[in-house]
Amino acid sequence: MGSQDVSAIDVAALGTEVPDAEVSVTIGPQFLQLFSEQLYKSPNKTFEELISNSWDARATSIHVGFSPSLRGDDAFVWVLDNGDSMDVEGFKLLWSVAHSTKAHRKSERPLIGKFGIGKLATYVLAHQLTYICKFADGVIRAVTMDYRSIGGDPAALHIEPVPLPVRVLTEEDLNIFLAGMAGGEKIRDSLAALNNTEVWDTYQEFGGSVPPKPEPSTTWTLALLTDLKPLGREMQQGRIRRMLRTSLPLGGNVSIVFNDEPLKSSKLDTAVADSWVIGSELSLTHVTLKSDDSADELIPVTVHTTPYPHVTIDGLGEVTGTVTLYEESISKTKSDAKGASNGFFVNIMGRVVNYEDPYFGLRNLNHSAWAKFRAAVRIDGLNGSLAVNREAVLESRELEIAQALLKELFNLARTTHDKAKKASWPDAGAVLTETWGTVPLEPLQRTIEDGLHNQSLPSFVLGSEEEPTREQVESWDAVETPADVISGVTFESLDSDTNLVVYDISTRRIVINENHPFAREYAATHELRLLLRDSSVVELLSRAYMIQMGVDEATLGQVDLHRDQLYRLVARLRRRSGAQIAELLEEAAIHSNDKALEQILGDALESLGFVVERLGGSNNPEGVARAPITKKGAAKKSAYAVTYDAKSSINKKVKTGNVGVAGLVRHRNDHSAQFTLVVGPEFESGALTKECTQHKVTPMRARDLGTLVILNATKGPMDLERLKEVFSLYDPDEVHEFVEGLTQEVISLQHLSYTDLFSALHAIGFDEPDMLTTPVIAKMIRDQTENKEYPTKKDVYAVLHGMSILAPNMVRVQGDNVFLGARPDKLRDAILAQLGKIPVELASDLTGIV
Repeated sequence: MGSQDVSAIDVAALGTEVPDAEVSVTIGPQFLQLFSEQLYKSPNKTFEELISNSWDARATSIHVGFSPSLRGDDAFVWVLDNGDSMDVEGFKLLWSVAHSTKAHRKSERPLIGKFGIGKLATYVLAHQLTYICKFADGVIRAVTMDYRSIGGDPAALHIEPVPLPVRVLTEEDLNIFLAGMAGGEKIRDSLAALNNTEVWDTYQEFGGSVPPKPEPSTTWTLALLTDLKPLGREMQQGRIRRMLRTSLPLGGNVSIVFNDEPLKSSKLDTAVADSWVIGSELSLTHVTLKSDDSADELIPVTVHTTPYPHVTIDGLGEVTGTVTLYEESISKTKSDAKGASNGFFVNIMGRVVNYEDPYFGLRNLNHSAWAKFRAAVRIDGLNGSLAVNREAVLESRELEIAQALLKELFNLARTTHDKAKKASWPDAGAVLTETWGTVPLEPLQRTIEDGLHNQSLPSFVLGSEEEPTREQVESWDAVETPADVISGVTFESLDSDTNLVVYDISTRRIVINENHPFAREYAATHELRLLLRDSSVVELLSRAYMIQMGVDEATLGQVDLHRDQLYRLVARLRRRSGAQIAELLEEAAIHSNDKALEQILGDALESLGFVVERLGGSNNPEGVARAPITKKGAAKKSAYAVTYDAKSSINKKVKTGNVGVAGLVRHRNDHSAQFTLVVGPEFESGALTKECTQHKVTPMRARDLGTLVILNATKGPMDLERLKEVFSLYDPDEVHEFVEGLTQEVISLQHLSYTDLFSALHAIGFDEPDMLTTPVIAKMIRDQTENKEYPTKKDVYAVLHGMSILAPNMVRVQGDNVFLGARPDKLRDAILAQLGKIPVELASDLTGIV
């Protein structure tokens, strides 16, 4: 016959027709619609019906094959088993729809099918279904159902009989047929290996008796689906494979080979913390049915150890199976790839009915033990409650009892888990030794290992947006025990937008971002830094623990974002507004309040965009301000540092001797800074200017610094590269001229008005505190003003940045994201109130801005 694809072979003409051996089919279009398309929505679940039929035919070996691609015209799918098979009478019974003889068939195994409509599931997958069978009489017969032959009234349940000829094949006919199919050789090889018991798996996760190895069978059935429909082409081989391993009977009942791969039962190789066999090791006396209206009902449970471990429950019957608590989580992707996961796996009549719903209808089971828990339970007493498509269990008393039993099983594992967990926690004395080995670090270790394995690190890892680097992988190779996971906890200067706490795999350190606003506000003393260190360790370990509990990354990402915003909001609630800073600068300087001026000077530099480290004390400047600027055309950040000091004077003018220029220079050198700033109400002229020029110290009046603060708050972010020029000036008058020139320069640029901004917020429909983006706001303003080029998102950012200084507890901008803590009208009132507080001397520059 030669090599050709399936579509070129007339499958219906295969073999020789048997006279007077027609199979009559009276199925109408409406019947097919009701009992196939309406019942079977998932192509993967639909395919399962073919395997269930093999099980009910008492097959001990099933081979399944798919074309490499299901998209081609010659694509086909096949299922071969060594079950009882069919002769002419068998074919007639097969297509006697809704009439099943399975319930009367003698079998040592419970039968899955009971409605006689499972074969109709194939209607949604393919146009053509062919059965090729070798019966006990040694004859090979074939019958083909082409669903396209069913026509007539679309609303008809039954039609005039459609004859399906039965054909007889010789071994040679079959070999020629298979040789002519692209991929037919795999079916031929499977026929030869059909009775091979070397792949037999005796593992019985669902309990019950272990049958002996089967005797070779002389019968077989090949179900061949050709001319696939769109839904059939959508079948996912990976999901089919997982379904075959998870939801269908394995172990000492049947072996399954999928695309030449023998499928072993889904036994995990993860370390087991504890396990129980229902019946011999599980001594339940009752299960409890909860009731809201009356007293709880206790359902008796009787334990049996022979002929195999099981329990019997009133109203439910026999129950077998196993319960396992693992040392580690089995809910992650790495476990799923093996075809196993956590939760309940309920087997009814040899088939798991809920492999896509491991909760089996129960809720509130998100305990830490759940990610490590697996219960494989056989409850044939639920068979009467199965839906017709066997994809769901209908509400019934039997279902309630089964759910109560499952909850008891989980509570047993949870109690065992919690006792072990409590015993593993160190006592207070051990913690005080500060040995990381006494802290439970296993969740963090497992989370990192899963991330490296899956090439997707959790978001709390530094650099998680990229794939793991070789340096990270090599560093992790040194981790042998949980105690190796944390080498230390450090404070480091990271980007201010980075989260407060991150984990660096390369150094295996927990890193606290000292540039984060919360760290800047709450790490001023040694005691506060220790507290922040310890709370950061707890936060990171809790984050890893939630991942191991099975909380998905998307949910955790939302939690992380919310928590980070709360950190930043709490930090900002302690900050003064730009108007307050400008006012307090001069007040503190004039009234000779050194401590107040020191604090407000640091606030002023922070509002300008500097990252401020507050120091003070003997042999230290008041602080170091670093400018995190980026060089144009370069990826690396380039920062300059300024040591700063505050000098107040009751006489308004700071004298030369009070400045202590030599000490300021020493501070600059000690902290590797490039510049030195000293701020006061006014400075003496003459000697002071000469000394500042000689030692390169910049004297700045408090009012000039206040002008810069207000300029930054009303005209947009300060250009710290441009501001750098002021630190090369050593005369307070020259500094004043620079500030005036910069002010006029900035004012002369086009600026977005608050009026346009608030109008856009109203148009967007922002009513409650929420998050917007600068591109969205910019587009709305352009639409309203009919200006296609202005403003850009950068212009919007500039205005909102100023608002964040004027009203830090209501506005925060991070990249394109804008976090507003009040409605537009409330925000406008707050901004106007702050503008009204600007010192009169500084307000003249703001004309026309609102």
